[in-house]
Amino acid sequence: MTNWIGEYEALTEMKTVGSGSARWCIATRYGKHFFVKEFLSPVYPSANRDSALAKIQRTRCEVFEQQKKRLYAALSCVIGDTLVPVVDFFLHSNRYYAISEEVPKPNVNGEDVGRLSHKEMRGLFQTLAECLGRLHAQGIVHADLKPEHLLLVGESGNYSLRLIDLDSGFLEDDPPKELKEIEGDPVYLAPETFLRLTGESVPLTSGVDTFALGILIHRLWAGELPAIDLEKHTYLYEAALMGGEIRLSPALPLAYRLCVQRMLRKDPNQRPSDEEIIQLLAAPQGKPFQLKQDEMDTPLNGLSRLMKK
Repeated sequence: MTNWIGEYEALTEMKTVGSGSARWCIATRYGKHFFVKEFLSPVYPSANRDSALAKIQRTRCEVFEQQKKRLYAALSCVIGDTLVPVVDFFLHSNRYYAISEEVPKPNVNGEDVGRLSHKEMRGLFQTLAECLGRLHAQGIVHADLKPEHLLLVGESGNYSLRLIDLDSGFLEDDPPKELKEIEGDPVYLAPETFLRLTGESVPLTSGVDTFALGILIHRLWAGELPAIDLEKHTYLYEAALMGGEIRLSPALPLAYRLCVQRMLRKDPNQRPSDEEIIQLLAAPQGKPFQLKQDEMDTPLNGLSRLMKK
């Protein structure tokens, strides 16, 4: 029996995504393939339900729908072909669905980036930083940046990057209001996101993505996360909040070490701007360089001096 989701014909069975807050499948419409994401919450109450609970559920659904429509409208304004945007969003059989174009094959996700050359990885980082800059310029926070959400399309030596899954994202002027609306992998979680989860009234800005990007760059280039004292901390955000040491790999080129060191600061206001990140990632790349401790906080205008050592 054919399974229709609105005007989209499902080609595969629904599978659970990530933490289990959504399911997805591949569907077709007018001969074109799409990625279909089904949100498991909220569920719109049946039309014949008029209880107090149903009214609360309807209000929650209306707020959810408004937030998603604003987010997806903003995404449509992001230029470039790196971002995989949402092209349709609707309610069907009491559940909400977001539709995006299927990323062409062959593709691999960022977990397989170790097979790339350093030249390819530099290009990947530069493209990703520029895409995030364009997102942030529209007031959008991705909020779940990690290797699984980076797709490398094409063949080795000729990859292009696609950034996917903006459904944990939000607009800076309308951040998540309920704790259950905040998602993200704890490995890449920013300190301020954790504080928000504990009930503190702290702002969530594009700095959330900056912190995650710093971890991502380190992991993909060095093949490991920045080192912390695992007897005291489990995650990097804990080390940042408690003033613990975060040690960067000497495998990182100097420009990346300078950049990542600043991106992992506790205070989002002290992290580099998108423009600074793009400039640093575009800096000439030399051999791996071990910075002295007193040089770890070198300002940007000291970059050229250090590069000449």
